Amino acid sequence: MKLKLKVENYNIDLTFKPSFLSSLYLTRKPKEWNKIAGHLAFKLNFKQVNNALIVESEGGLTLEALHRRVLLETGLYKEPYEYLIQDLPSKVKPQVEALAKTYKGVRLPYAPLDFKYILVAATLSKRVNYERVINWCRSIWEKTNGRLDLTIKLTKNELKEIGESYQIFQLQKTIKDFLTLSNHLHEKVKYLIGEPYVPPEEYILWLPPELARLTLIKGCWGIGPKTADSIILTTFKSTNIIPCDTHMKTVAIRLNLVDKAVMPEKHFCSRFVCDHKASSTFQIPLCPQAEKNLCLKAKLSYFKDLGGWIQTLIYLHGKNFCKLNKPLCWICPIKKECNWEEKIIKK
Repeated sequence: MKLKLKVENYNIDLTFKPSFLSSLYLTRKPKEWNKIAGHLAFKLNFKQVNNALIVESEGGLTLEALHRRVLLETGLYKEPYEYLIQDLPSKVKPQVEALAKTYKGVRLPYAPLDFKYILVAATLSKRVNYERVINWCRSIWEKTNGRLDLTIKLTKNELKEIGESYQIFQLQKTIKDFLTLSNHLHEKVKYLIGEPYVPPEEYILWLPPELARLTLIKGCWGIGPKTADSIILTTFKSTNIIPCDTHMKTVAIRLNLVDKAVMPEKHFCSRFVCDHKASSTFQIPLCPQAEKNLCLKAKLSYFKDLGGWIQTLIYLHGKNFCKLNKPLCWICPIKKECNWEEKIIKK
């Protein structure tokens, strides 16, 4: 079955490359992506030609179902986020507009049916280059087809065939906790939702994103705030989620999106929720770091539904120009909206 969609302000490369969903795809040419793992593996292909997205699928879906699936997986279910920049505080509009102009056409993929794969990719991504994560994931997909029960049974030698980094050997411990999630639920989650009687990935997707985050962080060794937020950003329609790491904090400060902040910590994120509304709704205490407006995630919450999109723009910019140790300020395309180089010179 073939489908052709007219797209506006969209770039499939800039959308897929920063997303953990890219671990399920193979791309050999610019703007061509073929799915090789997960739901519809080897049965879903994308090709963007200017303002048209050409979709080919042999997955047996109806035309309507395929169209809906494509919109979600490509992030096209949302209109261009650029339209909402006008609603941001005036002090950050120029920086966000500059980022959006530099990285045109970014959307946020939504792939709940591939939750297990996203869980693995995000868990592996701690303190490592993402290209290595993609290679590890493809080896794992080949050995297990994404089955978590088979992943925890991989022998030490089989793991070594994938790679010898600590992230690979720690993965099984995280997955074992995830598969026994019912033993580690937050008391409020257990009271409000009840214990799982379905597979853990289904249970997580039933939860409101705030409770899903709490459950993943509390219940799984090796899943901290950033990993949990990365999983939720790709498997929930929660575009306000901002995965925070040291690089995000550094670039946010350089661009004057925040002044200073502390990082989200598992100690707090496994016990509390981040915002007043969630705290009131679920009767779970508000995080002290958020209440004092110290936490980076809380400080960036003014971005609202643009949060995940802006985090993606910052990720792309950090990878290309605003590097952690040696930022390329002299060739940065948005240096007019950033005074970081001037601060360095003054020092």
